[in-house]
Amino acid sequence: MIVEALASRDGAMPLKEIAALIGLGKASTLRLLRTLQGLGYIHRDEHESYYCERVWPTLKQQMRLTALRECAMPVLARLNAELGETVALAFLFDDIIRVVEVIESTHHIRMSNYRGGILQPYASSLGKSITAFQTPELAQRLLYTYGIFALTPNTLTDFRAIQDDLAAVRERGYAWDREETVLGGICCGAPIPLPDGGVFAAVSMSMPKARFTKQIEEVLPQMMIDHAGDVAQRLKKALG
Repeated sequence: MIVEALASRDGAMPLKEIAALIGLGKASTLRLLRTLQGLGYIHRDEHESYYCERVWPTLKQQMRLTALRECAMPVLARLNAELGETVALAFLFDDIIRVVEVIESTHHIRMSNYRGGILQPYASSLGKSITAFQTPELAQRLLYTYGIFALTPNTLTDFRAIQDDLAAVRERGYAWDREETVLGGICCGAPIPLPDGGVFAAVSMSMPKARFTKQIEEVLPQMMIDHAGDVAQRLKKALG
């Protein structure tokens, strides 16, 4: 409750207000605050008020994220085994998109990813797969929060071109990252849709350009759509 309350505020919160919020005395609340501060979840300012600068999921997001991980991991493992390439899972946290799970490639030369990494909503296949299915207002906020700049010569930075690219993702149901985030890296991602059409997660497979054959290019999009659909079906049952 403390972390969620602080993460949802723009400013810091004094001890007295936090104690009233959680229904404990000041001494007990202070012990909790010091523990959270020691772990790095919250910080104290010069006025001895507390704030949280980390992105922290709300209770609803945490429930979704827990269910997503449980539903997706078997599918990710199967997907990783099919081609031996790196697969990743991403989740939408308010106005940023983060990697939440990764299974690395079994090859010595690989395209890596890492948990907790913030994704480009306009360049990475995971970021595009989620951003393309948000409301125009949220999609714009995702773009402006991350910022639009060139990561490689292939990165789209023109706002109109980015909008056209996201529209194409919506139409075909998957996204490409063709050396847009890392030179020499190819990635294909697909959204994990909810029954109501909403999207808060996506799955991807990435590999070095040297292993990206014409045959893989032809089968990978449908492979990603099918596996994302599998996760969606499992998630539907888990969330009721």
